[in-house]
Amino acid sequence: MDTKPKVLIMIAAEQISGPGKGVLQLVEHAAASRFEYVVCNFDLEGHSAGEFVHEARRKKLNLRLLKQRTALDPNLVVQARRLIRKQEVDIIQTHGYKSNTVGFFLAMLCRRPWIGFAHGFINDSRRNRLYNRIERWALRRADRVVAVSASMKELLVRHGIAAQKIRVIHNAIAPNESVPGASGEEIRQRHGIASHERVVGVFGRLNPEKGQQVFLKALETTLRSVHGVKALIVGDGQDRELLEELCRARGLSNHVLFLGYRKNIADYYQAIDLLVQPSFSEGSPNTVLEAMSFGVAVLATAVGGVPEIIQGGNGMMVPPNDPDALAKKMIELLSDAALRRAIGAKGRSSLYPRFSADTRVREIVSLYDELLSGRVTNQGSGKVAW
Repeated sequence: MDTKPKVLIMIAAEQISGPGKGVLQLVEHAAASRFEYVVCNFDLEGHSAGEFVHEARRKKLNLRLLKQRTALDPNLVVQARRLIRKQEVDIIQTHGYKSNTVGFFLAMLCRRPWIGFAHGFINDSRRNRLYNRIERWALRRADRVVAVSASMKELLVRHGIAAQKIRVIHNAIAPNESVPGASGEEIRQRHGIASHERVVGVFGRLNPEKGQQVFLKALETTLRSVHGVKALIVGDGQDRELLEELCRARGLSNHVLFLGYRKNIADYYQAIDLLVQPSFSEGSPNTVLEAMSFGVAVLATAVGGVPEIIQGGNGMMVPPNDPDALAKKMIELLSDAALRRAIGAKGRSSLYPRFSADTRVREIVSLYDELLSGRVTNQGSGKVAW
């Protein structure tokens, strides 16, 4: 019997954020396909294994860790090259700045077809802007680039990546992918939220591009018109102290709970009446898809791939960085339970099949077939002697 082709999936992930969820989802839903998967993560010296590694081990994936001594360790390329040889890998697939940079060197050394995934770019610091430039430059050499939204494809093309080798494959969600461990009522009781209070959720990294400061300004306006509102801010990041101080300065501390990173995020979708995503930029936000899967009404800024998800009344959108527009829609939604239920129902029904995990897996596997069929044009295909 012929051996299945192997795909090396490389990702630098500690927590299970959007890209990590996508990798786990792919391997799980493609388990019975014609490909085998080797999942590769990074083991930074002095750091304990993160949630992604624990989950990959729990799922009994073929997981391999590359030893990393410093933030920029050239030995990663040497280890990855050795792993490709030992595992007899046929396709290289990379996610994120670090993995895509390693993929650039592996493409030159190993001459395997390489797919680089572009999930989004964080512009909140000089260092991250430099990383973004390096990543986009590296992706020019990839045989194929997966953009998680059409808007991401447009951005990549503007940065010199050939349009003909970019494929748009949206993030996805499977029914019952997130299994709650507690009811919404239990979560509310745990955090001292009364049954009559309406709860707004803001889920994501506490970084400038996520727009939590705009949300708090909008919340201040909203509370003048709607009483009995609590906000759950779930996530951690560099802006937490600043946001907490903003709450104190604006008298919002009794209305906002900062809950930090929560592994059991599914529990919190059940506890909220409305998801607000006030971002300045996005790729294809998993939080929007996840909220919709729980039938939660979504209010988001019209950035990145959001308009590709919110269509036909399955959610509401406002311009980014506009607290007045955001407050107006928050007041409308929090004042009308029937409207929230209708939007939530449309959101749930709009997910499938377009944003289903099966659709996403088929599109990625089709890309593998395309590469292995010999239609790679920019650097050749096939294995070389080691």
